[in-house]
Amino acid sequence: MENMKYGEELVREFLFFRGFTNTLQSFERELATDIGKGFHKDKIFDLIFSVYIPKFQAENLISLLTFFKQCFSSSETILLATLSKLEISVLRYYIVHAVQSGRNDKVIEFFGVHGDDLLQRDHDWMSWFGRSRISRTLDWIPCFVSTSLGSGLMPCIFLLGTS
Repeated sequence: MENMKYGEELVREFLFFRGFTNTLQSFERELATDIGKGFHKDKIFDLIFSVYIPKFQAENLISLLTFFKQCFSSSETILLATLSKLEISVLRYYIVHAVQSGRNDKVIEFFGVHGDDLLQRDHDWMSWFGRSRISRTLDWIPCFVSTSLGSGLMPCIFLLGTS
């Protein structure tokens, strides 16, 4: 971590020395919106569990998890495997939180946008495509069916009546 701060100071000095003041300002803005949060675990967890999930920001959540996967080389298989398991758990938590909050529209939106990719990476997601908690006399379950045209998954809704 100290090396990163030292590197940032060197970049600042270089940009200042060369007179690249606009670039220096841009660099400072970029540092302020650092997606990796300097790899501070507390800040990252706070971002995920206090901002992205409660505010249903699935795109930001997925881009953050993708960013972390890009930080590791393919030779670090144990870390990548652990990160993949963490990613699956966090995304499933997002879905559970959305259903518990009554935001089934966010579940449908999530699977509509990311469903194909999730199924290609891990077939364990198949059971999550029809999962919902039925708590009223008439409820609906978001689901997706594979199309024969090869265009991916199409959303559908099943209405269930309980007796």
